[in-house]
Amino acid sequence: MKAEIITYGTEALDNTKRSIISKRIFGYMDRTKGSRYTYKREGILDSKPHLVITKKTFIVLSRDGAKIKKMIKDQGVTVKSWKIEIAKKEMKKRYG
Repeated sequence: MKAEIITYGTEALDNTKRSIISKRIFGYMDRTKGSRYTYKREGILDSKPHLVITKKTFIVLSRDGAKIKKMIKDQGVTVKSWKIEIAKKEMKKRYG
């Protein structure tokens, strides 16, 4: 199965911008009314099969790679990617 390893660097960004990018990619838990209500806010990877390697490196299917790279680049972040072959059983969906 064709896939891509995608990695990005946020060293040149401030903490707020880093947090925004991370939330858009991985999603986050949103709490309101003093943690009385909890909502799962989905990130771009929540609906795609992927493997997380590190905080800033993950594997996605090639068909999803272009959309994810574009979203990250639109935030002014450097993105690198490599095409790979991976066994189908290795790709799992991540649900939070």
